[in-house]
Amino acid sequence: MLTDTEKKILDHIEPDEMIAFLKALVRSNSENPPGNEKETALMLADQLCSFGCEVQLQEVEADRPNVIGVLAGEGRDKILFNGHTDTVKVGNTQDWTVDPLAGEIRDGCVYGRGACDMKAGLVSMVFAMKALKQSGVPFNKGIMFTGVIDEEVYFKGTQSLIKENLLQDCKLGFVSEPTDLKIVTRHKGGIEYVAKTFGKYAHSGRAFQGENAILRMAKVLAALDAYNQALATRMDLPVLRYPTVNVGTIRGGTGVTFVPDRCRIEFDRQVLPGEQLEAVAREIETIFMEIRQEFEIEIELIKTQQFNPWEISRQDPVVTLLSRACEKILERPPAFSGLNGYCEVELLAGAGIPAVVFGPGADSLAHAPDERVAIRQVVDAAGIYALLAHEFIRP
Repeated sequence: MLTDTEKKILDHIEPDEMIAFLKALVRSNSENPPGNEKETALMLADQLCSFGCEVQLQEVEADRPNVIGVLAGEGRDKILFNGHTDTVKVGNTQDWTVDPLAGEIRDGCVYGRGACDMKAGLVSMVFAMKALKQSGVPFNKGIMFTGVIDEEVYFKGTQSLIKENLLQDCKLGFVSEPTDLKIVTRHKGGIEYVAKTFGKYAHSGRAFQGENAILRMAKVLAALDAYNQALATRMDLPVLRYPTVNVGTIRGGTGVTFVPDRCRIEFDRQVLPGEQLEAVAREIETIFMEIRQEFEIEIELIKTQQFNPWEISRQDPVVTLLSRACEKILERPPAFSGLNGYCEVELLAGAGIPAVVFGPGADSLAHAPDERVAIRQVVDAAGIYALLAHEFIRP
């Protein structure tokens, strides 16, 4: 049951203003690559300033700022609201039934690139802070909002916050990835690779004089496929299922009349909670060593980046704090889930900040044509963020 103070806070949630601001953020193209987050960051900064936040723009790269907004408390301790300002590319606009950068409302949803991943989460967090500020409740502790760049590629934004010790006073964290208002307590990690095979160039009329790098890469692909099939029997976790290998790109050759002298693929190995990155990397290296030895071919394997899997107990205080707020707003026990991917919660955990993933929107719609978010979820998420933050900041 809501207290009178909680009702007062929720009375200051502004659904119409929230959705108008979300539509404006969707119209602000922040595709990454190339990294066009600046306009979105400035819009967030203006909104945070409008209700009294201390605002800082942290220039991570040229014209790519993180936006940091703080509502200070009597003490130094803060709760962290974290979300990213970049989106993936729109893709082929012919696959959309709406203008992907118009912020159109249809059937109770806001449509557009970034609508659920994750500009809706940003809006819910900012307006939760606004409701708390305007309600006049006392702040014994503070709230920090961070709208960060580059989550969709290298996580440079949150890494920069940690490197410069800007999160040192944060005791709990919330990352507003789209979770359909389910509490996510685990996600996959991953290791990303580039592999190259080499051959000998020749005209196809004299193919017997060449060595085909694409056919050599076929040996690699067959081995990775066999490995992927074996992984399917290794474990079967709820939602996350089992580890996988995915070959995402392949490039090689210049034309049908040329024997290609090189071929290149990009692939990743998803890593589940309970697995160790080092052990997984050794498995990949062993596969490539065996291919080299069996077929006597030259292969180059390059690890480009990696992310740890992450998991937190449902009994952790950050999870129970969120659970209580969910139950008050949704009027039911919270649902729990996992995230089939990786996000910045793992970086926060590595920096000593217990954190959890929770936000409006379905992750199945992220990165997809006709990306959208239900307006009801955006408003409910703001209420949940406001109540959990109030429990943290109150005397």
